[in-house]
Amino acid sequence: MPEPFILLDDARDPDGDRGAADARLYRDPVERVVARRPDEVEPALERLSALSQQGLHLAGYLAYEAGLCLEPRLAGLAATRTGADGPLVWFGAFAGYETIAPADIPAWLETNAGASQGSIGPLDPQVSPGGYEAAFATIQEAIHAGDIYQANLTLPLAGSWHGDALALYAAIRPAAKAGYGGVIHDGTHWLLSFSPELFFAIRSGRAMVKPMKGTRPRGRNRQEDELLRADLATSEKDRAENLMIVDLMRNDLSRVAVPGSVRVEKPFAVESYPTVHQMVTTVLADLPPQTGAIDMLRALFPCGSITGAPKIRAMELIAEVEPSPRGPYCGAIGRIDPAGPDGEAGDAAFNVAIRTLRLSPDRNGGPAGGGTAVLGVGSAVVADSESMPEWRECLVKGAFLRQSGHDMTASRFDLIETMAFTPETGVALLELHLERMKASAAELGFEFDRHAVRNAIQALCFDAEKSARLRLMVARSGAYTLELAEMPKAEEEPVLCAAMRLPVDAGDWRLRHKTSDRWFYEAGLEAAREAGASEALFVREDGLVTEGCYNSLFVERDGILLTPPATLGLLPGVLRRSLIEEGRAREAELTLNDLADGFLLGNALRGLRKAKLLT
Repeated sequence: MPEPFILLDDARDPDGDRGAADARLYRDPVERVVARRPDEVEPALERLSALSQQGLHLAGYLAYEAGLCLEPRLAGLAATRTGADGPLVWFGAFAGYETIAPADIPAWLETNAGASQGSIGPLDPQVSPGGYEAAFATIQEAIHAGDIYQANLTLPLAGSWHGDALALYAAIRPAAKAGYGGVIHDGTHWLLSFSPELFFAIRSGRAMVKPMKGTRPRGRNRQEDELLRADLATSEKDRAENLMIVDLMRNDLSRVAVPGSVRVEKPFAVESYPTVHQMVTTVLADLPPQTGAIDMLRALFPCGSITGAPKIRAMELIAEVEPSPRGPYCGAIGRIDPAGPDGEAGDAAFNVAIRTLRLSPDRNGGPAGGGTAVLGVGSAVVADSESMPEWRECLVKGAFLRQSGHDMTASRFDLIETMAFTPETGVALLELHLERMKASAAELGFEFDRHAVRNAIQALCFDAEKSARLRLMVARSGAYTLELAEMPKAEEEPVLCAAMRLPVDAGDWRLRHKTSDRWFYEAGLEAAREAGASEALFVREDGLVTEGCYNSLFVERDGILLTPPATLGLLPGVLRRSLIEEGRAREAELTLNDLADGFLLGNALRGLRKAKLLT
């Protein structure tokens, strides 16, 4: 489908409590309404209003920065924060639309996608943990000074995508189960939205908004999941955050609603999605007959759940601390039905464009497709927020792209094993390396032929005459590469280590598997080197040490090596496993105090080495 089109899609379970609605497909626009400069936004909205009055159906999106252009007090920011790649407003006007039943969407996607399978990632944060902490501190200073009550701090994750964009949407859709998702192709870029959040809907003169604020990750088992859900439901902090945004949106709604008609229903409800639980409150209002979606956009856009409160000051701070414009992320995607015969406003529905991928094709890309992918993630900062939990909440919100089930084939990463070869003994701990890769392949849905890989390793090393590093990489399809390279120079002992907080949730699946999606290890190593160390040691919020970027951790006590338990969130290293099975090591919880007199680092490539903490 090279021509512009829009698919508005509800991917929730058709048989669930919130059964899915029919999808709407808009194509062959009779007119496109596009605003690229701040002074074009208001005329674009006027044109959309006129087209609706002419009986046309409208569908498209507004970028977050379009909101700067609608507020006179933010006019100065509009001039400096716009002009990013992509329009501020993009809508098509259509003679009609096609409906597709929820059960028929997978077949429609398969029919209309290209021949190449879509895949993505890994997507890495474009803001360092240190940069995030600096922005976080600025916002908290404003909160403590009484400037604002909360602000939504966001950052982009970016990487590459490959293959067909519709096929990529089809691959992510089953796991995301978004109620307000869809696909927009504007002729150049793609937006793949997996948003669970409704911005507003208008039906028969009644408006509804559903601000979403408050998040917990899904649990690793049913018991943990229920505890996390209950924790969110009873959290005073999350209720306070949610209430702030509800009050903000009630105030915004009152600008266009029939006086006295704004009311709250189902406050602080918890909705569950594949990777997160979310707190949601429903607010209703009655609208005057000729008040419609364009009036709602002028009054409410952007949604208060992704700005903060008070809204104007929060948006000013966002522009100050976030290094780049948000673009379509945190904007709105939706549709407006034609006005009625007497000029009464048509029905409408818009999402909050969170969990929304923006795909920009490579200019020199091949026929299979591919290019740059950007996904924005964010969280609310309030007075008692802490930076690292908020950082991890952001990463949790991007986790829907990294589902590990067999049906989730879109996440693009490889499995890795790094081994030591010597001519005298061959590949050290080879069978343990292959066992670990086999286990990861089974859990993450990869094909892996252990016997073929073993034979290929033996053939590659048959004539090798020098000690070397052997690297094995396996793709999801089972295709693999082997590289025999010179053994890198080892650091001097004792290896100097810098302690830092674990930047992802301890339950993150990437900690348990050795993959190419390891940006947090690379970021930790870079931060350690900037501090004058050679390795980083990760420390959980509870003070327990887990591992290094490339090493397991050991402390010797009474002739036995103690190493942190795998359940704390770490890679079960091959050398570590070997030492435990030989009875030379056992699991034990360790803190930085346990490392004060020295400790050992170990991996299969280097063996055990002495180490000490940077002081």
